[in-house]
Amino acid sequence: MARRLLAPILAAYVLLAVGYSLGTPPWEAPDEPSHYLYAEHIAAHGFLPPEAQPQKGYYWENGYVTSLYEWYQPPLYYALVAPLIALVDWVRPDTIPQAFPPVNPAFPGQARNLFVAVCEPASAPPSLRLARYFSVVLGLCTLLAVYGAAMLISRGDRSVALTATGLQAFIPQYTFLSGYVTNDNLAVLLSALSLLTFLHLLRTPDRRQTRLLVVAGALLAMALYTKLSLLFLLPLGLLCLLLRFTHHCSARRWLSESSMLAAVAVIPCLLGLVLLPGLREQVAYAYEALEMKAEFMSGAYVVGLWPQTYTSFWGTFGWMNVSTPRWIANSLTAIWAVGLIGAAALFTRRLRQGQHGSSCWRPLLLLWVTCGLVAIGFIRFNLSVRQPQGRLLFAALPALVILVTMGYRRLSGRLFPLVGTAMVLFAFAVNLLCLLGSLLPAYAFPH
Repeated sequence: MARRLLAPILAAYVLLAVGYSLGTPPWEAPDEPSHYLYAEHIAAHGFLPPEAQPQKGYYWENGYVTSLYEWYQPPLYYALVAPLIALVDWVRPDTIPQAFPPVNPAFPGQARNLFVAVCEPASAPPSLRLARYFSVVLGLCTLLAVYGAAMLISRGDRSVALTATGLQAFIPQYTFLSGYVTNDNLAVLLSALSLLTFLHLLRTPDRRQTRLLVVAGALLAMALYTKLSLLFLLPLGLLCLLLRFTHHCSARRWLSESSMLAAVAVIPCLLGLVLLPGLREQVAYAYEALEMKAEFMSGAYVVGLWPQTYTSFWGTFGWMNVSTPRWIANSLTAIWAVGLIGAAALFTRRLRQGQHGSSCWRPLLLLWVTCGLVAIGFIRFNLSVRQPQGRLLFAALPALVILVTMGYRRLSGRLFPLVGTAMVLFAFAVNLLCLLGSLLPAYAFPH
C-alpha cells in the first residue's frame, strides 16, 4: 500500500511544477534569459559562448539582463538543453526567439513583470517551454533519488521515504525552480544522486565496491561540469571513504578507493581544460570573480544575508519580487526545526551507542556534513557576490529533508505514518496556495 503512495506524490509534484512553469511568463525567472541564451548558443554554434562583459549597476539596465552573462558557468546542463532547442528549430523553423521583449520601465516599483508583457502566441517560444519541461523532469528524477536515499538510511521504511520525498516535492521555491530554465535543477539532481551513491558505499563498508566508486567518481565529474557550488561533493566523497575506513581499518584499501574516486572525478575535468575550447577562460574568470571583497568581510554583513535568504528558501517567485505569505515560511520553518532537533537527538543517541552497520551514526554524519558544507559554500560565495537567495542552498535539500524526516521518526514513534502524512499534506496545501494565491495573481494583470 505504501509503495503506491509514491505515484500520487510524484504526480502532484509534476502538476504543480507544470503549473508554475505555465503560470510564470517567459523570461520572468532569475537569470532565465541568460541560461537560455547559453544553451541556444551551443545549439546554434556547437561550442561554448564567448566572454560577456560584466555590468555595473542594476541587472535590468543597458540590456544586461538579456546578455550572455552566465557564459562562465560549466557547460553540462546547457549541453543537455541544447539538443532540445535544436530539435524545436528543426521541427518548427524560425520559432527560436530572435529578440526579447523590452524591459518594463515600471519594474520594480510598480510592476511585477521585468519585461513588457507580450500577448501574441509567439510570446511563449516552444523551445523555452520544452526546456522548462526538461527542468520538471530533472526535478522528478531528484525526487526519485531522495526516495532511494531515504529508503537506504531508514532500512527500508517506506513511510520515511515517502515523507522525505513529499517534503522536498512541495517546497514552493523548489517547485518554482523546477519550472524554469536554470542549471540549479541539474545541480540538485547530481547532489541527490551523489548522496545516494555515498550512502550505498557506507552500507557495505566490508566489501570492495569498484563499480560504486566509479559511479560516484563519474557523478562528481558531472557535478564539476555543472556548477562550481558542487565542489563540496568532492570532500564529502572523501569523507565517505574515511567513514568506510573506520569500519574496515585497511589503510591500503582506503588509499586505493580514495585514489580511484579522485581520479575518476578529476581527470575528466583536467582533460576538458586541455581539449575543450573556452573552458579554461571560464575557470579563470570564475576564479577571478569569486575573490572575496573587503567590503563584505564583516559579521554584520553575513547576518544581513539571512532575511532574504530565509524568505526565498521557502518561496519568493519571479525575479525575487513575488512574495508569498510570511506565515507559510514561518510554519514550514517550525516544522523543519522540530525535525532537525529530533535528528540531532537521534544522531547523538547512535553516536553514544556506537552501533555498527547501515543504521549507525555514519550515514547521519554524512547528511549533517552535507548541510554544513553547503552552508559554508553559500557564505563563501556571498563574500564575493552578494546573492542571498535560498535556491543556492538547495544542493543540501536531499540531506535536509531526510534529516527532518528521520527526526520526526525518532520523536513520534508508531505515530510517524500519521505525522508524516499530515506534514506532506500541509506542504502540498501551502504549495498550491502559493501557486494560486501568489504567483498566478501576480502575473494575471501585467503592467
